[in-house]
Amino acid sequence: MYMLYIDNVLFPVAPGKIVTQTEIENETYALVDGSRVNRSGGRGLKKISFELLLPMKKYPFAHYEVKYCDGEYYVELLNHIADENEPVSFDLYRSYAGSEVVYLTSMKVLIEKISVVEDAENSPDILVSVVLREHRSVSTKTITQKDEYVRKEDSYTLPETYRVQQGDSLWLISKRFYGDGARYVYLAEINSIKKPYTIYTGQQLKLRE
Repeated sequence: MYMLYIDNVLFPVAPGKIVTQTEIENETYALVDGSRVNRSGGRGLKKISFELLLPMKKYPFAHYEVKYCDGEYYVELLNHIADENEPVSFDLYRSYAGSEVVYLTSMKVLIEKISVVEDAENSPDILVSVVLREHRSVSTKTITQKDEYVRKEDSYTLPETYRVQQGDSLWLISKRFYGDGARYVYLAEINSIKKPYTIYTGQQLKLRE
């Protein structure tokens, strides 16, 4: 059995097939005598593509880490990750009967493309085509100048409530106040919200129990 996590969120049905492409960055140079030579620029970034089935009802073969959420919930989740355009974790595991979980793939990625297919005549479920691009951190050297004074860090206290603004979602609110969008599950639970994508402008949410 496969288990797929994107940004530490378990998706209910793992893809049956994942295609990974690696581009080789070659460069061609023209010489004085008119000939050309190729120079390998090394391995490029991986491109990962697959299709996800997002059930609109609870199937026995689907797996949910916390509680059942329908397909629209996961579509919104993917869209928010894409909108933020920040690298997130992509983890794929395989488990065997009577044995421990075996790690297959783990890397940081950016969502490059999302295509949603809904075929209400044949199935209420949602089929999503996803394209991810590997993200590599680039380290930079910084030079800091010693200030003549030490700035005291401002203290921060998490507010008790928050009023939903236009364009907000539980994912974005969780990212803003908790520093982790994946904590939308906690935010939904303490506010008794069954479908996290149904919040509305002006709604007052509790941020802590």
